[in-house]
Amino acid sequence: MDVLGLYPMWYVPTIGSAIVIGIIASIHVMASHVSVGASILLAYLATKAYKENQPQIYDYIKRYLLTLLVFSYVSGSISGPGIWFSATVANPRGISALIHNFVWVWAAEWIWFVAEVTLVYILFYTLGRIDQKSWLKLAWIFAVGSWATMYIIVGILSFMLSPGHEKWFTTGNILDAFYNKNYFPHLLMRSSYMLAFAGVMGLGIAHLMKKGISEKVYKDIVRTMSYWGIAGVIFGSVFFAWYYSTLPERSHVILSGVVPTSYYVGIGLVLLAILAYFTLTSIVPNLARIYASIPLLILIFAIGVFPEEKIRESLRKPYIAGEFVWVNQIIDKDIPAKGIENEVNKINEKGFLAVNAFVPEGLKTITPENKIMAGKAVAILQCSGCHNVTGASGLRPFAKKFEGMTSEDAVYGFLANYLTPQAHPPYMPYFVGKDEELRALSAYIADMISKGGRVSAKIEVPPASYEARK
Repeated sequence: MDVLGLYPMWYVPTIGSAIVIGIIASIHVMASHVSVGASILLAYLATKAYKENQPQIYDYIKRYLLTLLVFSYVSGSISGPGIWFSATVANPRGISALIHNFVWVWAAEWIWFVAEVTLVYILFYTLGRIDQKSWLKLAWIFAVGSWATMYIIVGILSFMLSPGHEKWFTTGNILDAFYNKNYFPHLLMRSSYMLAFAGVMGLGIAHLMKKGISEKVYKDIVRTMSYWGIAGVIFGSVFFAWYYSTLPERSHVILSGVVPTSYYVGIGLVLLAILAYFTLTSIVPNLARIYASIPLLILIFAIGVFPEEKIRESLRKPYIAGEFVWVNQIIDKDIPAKGIENEVNKINEKGFLAVNAFVPEGLKTITPENKIMAGKAVAILQCSGCHNVTGASGLRPFAKKFEGMTSEDAVYGFLANYLTPQAHPPYMPYFVGKDEELRALSAYIADMISKGGRVSAKIEVPPASYEARK
């Protein structure tokens, strides 16, 4: 029997693997965006201190660098590999597709990241120990290197959403994938908002140092952070509108009908709060407070970054990468330039369970004894990337989607008409496999609903199934 290069599915009951990745990614985004934005703001302040001969600004810069070392570069360095690990476990094929297409791009990103981490230590420990002109050059190299990591990673993130045009599917060229349709608005949007994030933290640090620097320098620093922050919020919102216009049609459907309205409201209110804070501190610098910055940073993380990461993950559906790898790891397009073949026809012919090497032998052939367990295996392997398939809460639970449907025939009739290539929602893969596998999935769902909508995620192969195989 032919097998495809499918991997086991990391099933996290209730919340799903996507939420686990989203939490780790949000921590990393918060840390990385603050550090990249701060690198630019601090290089600007260092230039100001050098040209205007204001040595007290260097004291502020050193305090901010220490904050970055403790906050951004510890949490960022831990959460970065955390994203790699969790994403690889959750969808090995998706990560494999990205690595095979962007291997040298990712290598360059790691080089820039190592340079960035090295430079932040060099800057902190050499401030005041080498001449100001040399230190200023290092500060700008640090800023460029930090932003370069953003420049590179955004190309990969944008490709995960969509190549943006058909050219890459024909050429397989790395530049056609990297500079896709929404690359530049995405990059400029993130670059703008990161200045605002760094500005909020910068105001809090300025307040802590207020007694140690002159009033003139204090006001100068606060106004600098405020002006850059205001520009970041305004330009970030403008670039978001451009980014929105480049999204594929399925993403617009998701935004209008799937993503909760509360997410948009929350993100909008956070942006208004940041803008109001910057406006007030630009007019009255003494209003900058650490106990205003910390709650704002928490709100940015909880109501801004985390929902934004969830929305960005949702916008890719039904794909995990490049509009050819589905969330459930099935490849649905031919890409001759990459030697990639559509797997849908083979799966429909051989059977989904049969072509997956990690499915137990006792479930590859469906029998009356193993039908429900085979259906659970299908549910976990094809559906759990977006649904809680064993419970009634959390990530789009089956128990609510099929509430009251305890008849296998009723569930089958619904799925057979809903999950077809012609009728499926644009954000959901259609069912791939033999009809008997769809019936097994229906039997599992009906059995789960009849048991109250909550069952164990454990798959047990009935002994009779092994006997049937013999």
